[in-house]
Amino acid sequence: MRKLQLLNDNWQFHLGELPIPPKKIAKKSYAFGGLTASLPMEGTDRLPISSGGEHFLRLIAQGDREIGLRNLCDTDLDSHIDEHWREVKLPHDWKVELPYENNPRNLMSGSKPDGVAYYRKRFNLDEEDIKKGNKILLQFEGIVGITDVWVNGAYLGRNHSAYSGFEYDLTELAYYSKEGTNTVLVRVDTTQGHEGWWYDGAGIYKNVCLLITPKLHLDADSFYIYTKSLTENEAVLGVEVSVVNDEDQSIFLAPKVKLSSQEITFEKQVIHSGQEAKFTTELVVEMPHLWSPEDPYLYQASASIGDDQVTKEYGIRTFHYDTKGFYLNGKSYQLRGVCEHQDFAGVGVALNQDIVDYKVKVMKDMGVNAWRSAHHFASNELLSACDRLGIILMNENRLPEASAWRIEDLKKNILRSRMHACLAFWSIGNEELVGNTEFGSRTVGKLVKIVKSLNYEALIVSAELLSPEGGVDEAYLRNFDILGVNYPEAGVMGNGAEIIHKNHPELPMMSTENASYFSTRGIYKDNADLCQCNNLGSMYSMILPGKRQPGEPGVGGTASPERVMEYMRTHTYMGGVFLWTAFDYFGEPSPFGWPGIGSQFGIADSCGFPKDYYYYYKAQWTKEPMVHIASHWNKEGLEISERGTVPIRVFSNAHSVELVVNGQSLGELELIDCQAEWDVVYEEGFLEVRAFDQHHKLLVSELVETSGKIAQVQQKILYEGKDTSLIALEAVDALGRLVPTAVDLIRIEDPAIRGLGNGDPADISADSKEEIHLFSGKALVIKEGKTEVIRIKKVEE
Repeated sequence: MRKLQLLNDNWQFHLGELPIPPKKIAKKSYAFGGLTASLPMEGTDRLPISSGGEHFLRLIAQGDREIGLRNLCDTDLDSHIDEHWREVKLPHDWKVELPYENNPRNLMSGSKPDGVAYYRKRFNLDEEDIKKGNKILLQFEGIVGITDVWVNGAYLGRNHSAYSGFEYDLTELAYYSKEGTNTVLVRVDTTQGHEGWWYDGAGIYKNVCLLITPKLHLDADSFYIYTKSLTENEAVLGVEVSVVNDEDQSIFLAPKVKLSSQEITFEKQVIHSGQEAKFTTELVVEMPHLWSPEDPYLYQASASIGDDQVTKEYGIRTFHYDTKGFYLNGKSYQLRGVCEHQDFAGVGVALNQDIVDYKVKVMKDMGVNAWRSAHHFASNELLSACDRLGIILMNENRLPEASAWRIEDLKKNILRSRMHACLAFWSIGNEELVGNTEFGSRTVGKLVKIVKSLNYEALIVSAELLSPEGGVDEAYLRNFDILGVNYPEAGVMGNGAEIIHKNHPELPMMSTENASYFSTRGIYKDNADLCQCNNLGSMYSMILPGKRQPGEPGVGGTASPERVMEYMRTHTYMGGVFLWTAFDYFGEPSPFGWPGIGSQFGIADSCGFPKDYYYYYKAQWTKEPMVHIASHWNKEGLEISERGTVPIRVFSNAHSVELVVNGQSLGELELIDCQAEWDVVYEEGFLEVRAFDQHHKLLVSELVETSGKIAQVQQKILYEGKDTSLIALEAVDALGRLVPTAVDLIRIEDPAIRGLGNGDPADISADSKEEIHLFSGKALVIKEGKTEVIRIKKVEE
């Protein structure tokens, strides 16, 4: 029976290098000892030693066994778990706990120091596992930093990339039952460089598992169902699965596969001892229930052989792309996508399934139907969320290199992700310097062949930053199904995309990254000292220093949301958009450097609190009536003109809107591009906007009021998952009105807090699980377990 056991609890963690780092080469097998094996304080031997071995140790050390171990086996007899070790639960990102520092070397990666740390775990195995001859695999889904692993005194190997999982076969290395307790030691080093120009994090930030399988078992990644053809009445599916025979004799059999209640049969094969056999067939599904973002229906699929079974989910769908754009299930389909890194407030990169689900839900509610995993392989959690919640996914290779380990990482991630219903695109890389060169063509040509040999459905794209002149390498372009273009709508990119389209009308093209637009949640005037950008349009630029004038290169970002939507409407052959980014992320501070610690490109902030332009996109992409006032009405947070006026912008998907200020109507305006704007003389009180359909029927309204001082902090449940709850803290005055300018310090008294955040792009106070400043009236609490009332209080400063 296949068993998957999580090993996320009860890890010991040590930040910093050990006094005596463990070695990687030993004189005797399993003899590193020290922290790589059992310690004397743990009551078990460092390694199994025979009577002959004991005699040998005494012979070489004048009768002193311990000196023999020290001298011959490199065992560190002084190792012990001291006060510098503490218990942690995975997933874990140790950089979250470190102070911010003004170090230009680390500015792009989040202004946190790099270092070395160790994780140590002890676990037991049942005697039945060795009796049955089960295979034992230790699986790491993701570790940030150069990683070395030891188990039971043996050095197992090294992993380089944070975005690719790895595993070790412990079948012969492990102790079973009375033999002793198993010891895993993991050394993680982030000082050797960063994979991204964004916040990578540090440590074991994904699950660690034990996979136990019988001798005769399935290769789980080989179990692959894919759609070969689709008509209105039937789907023809291809089915593949491989069986591994580690028994001592050959076997004549075939696996069983089920798709919901439909059973699939294979012809039997002889599988010789120590070999693997691949089985393939076709399955016809009558009147298939298709997967789409609007109806993400998933069939239950299982494969079994003997005592082993693998279960997965599969969505029947087809993807196609040509010079007119993208097609889902044979119908033209506009991609309303976002790009996203994988970090989040309070937890760094250590996101569990609940937090990933929450992030996807926030964007789904805005009308998003596509997601680009930028610029790295999609995690298991993201793949699962996109399948279940209905998001088309662009998976992205970390780096297009032809080095052996990069190719192996790519293969592993193709196999891991290929059966997911959401997976429509494989991006080979992003804005690579060698892109569109003859040299680059040789590399990507090799990688594209690998993708196509393993994934029969995904479309191949590369996200390119083209020259304004539209220069391309013809051989390079021929490698891809689609030419991906980043920022085709941006003035700083010239007319490169237009020139290519004119010169190559037969070439499918796609917008792969759009709208790097600066904004800070709840802020309506630029403030460089606080690293804050006006939500309605900043006068700062990534390209030019200081405050600029409208229309200068890069002012406010690469392009405004309005410009992006106009481009989307007039360039339908580009397939849609992938907005940069869904959420603010740590690292790559833009447009301000230190004390800025993160980007401000997000449509929502790093906590998932929507910014104003979230509602602009929602008005464009959703049908349920909505209206949003892109402002608060507290004088101290507004940019008031010399005439005493404030621009009030309204977003809505209605026909027209009316603005009422302190009971007086300022008139009704028809919406153009889902927005309307008034210049309003500031006078404290309230703003009310009413949205109407074309028959002047009231659909929805919104009220914004001038607030008083903070009187209390309310708790609002944002999301309650299986293991984690997300709770918003909101400052309100004595009348229960939101205080949008509140920055008070709040103390949280709850032992189950996983992390806190506030979305402030320049909050360099130490990350804490006990205190957080409100920012624009809000903060976020991430709590383990189900939601309960949290004990909080405002701290007088």
